[in-house]
Amino acid sequence: MFDRPKYEEQVDDTDAICPYCGERYQVESEDYDEHSREDECESCGKVYWLSQGFSVTHYSKPDCELNGQTHDFERVKLSNGKEADFCLICNKCRLPVASNG
Repeated sequence: MFDRPKYEEQVDDTDAICPYCGERYQVESEDYDEHSREDECESCGKVYWLSQGFSVTHYSKPDCELNGQTHDFERVKLSNGKEADFCLICNKCRLPVASNG
């Protein structure tokens, strides 16, 4: 009796990985497909199924000026000893205007 190699499904956020030999390669974005497709490893020549999962992250942030409102700034002392103004509504930050005194 002999030991059989165990081939396993591979998952990675950057590269496609051959489930037979472990060879990694970066898939070109124009080759992305939402359906599984056959792919051949350039290193070992074996064919396997390759599919990509897509993820989108949406970022949104408020801005008083976008809504025709003025910012409600409050002066805050920072950990480095400097000060900055932060809007109490949308959290926009600005450096305080230096006085010419």
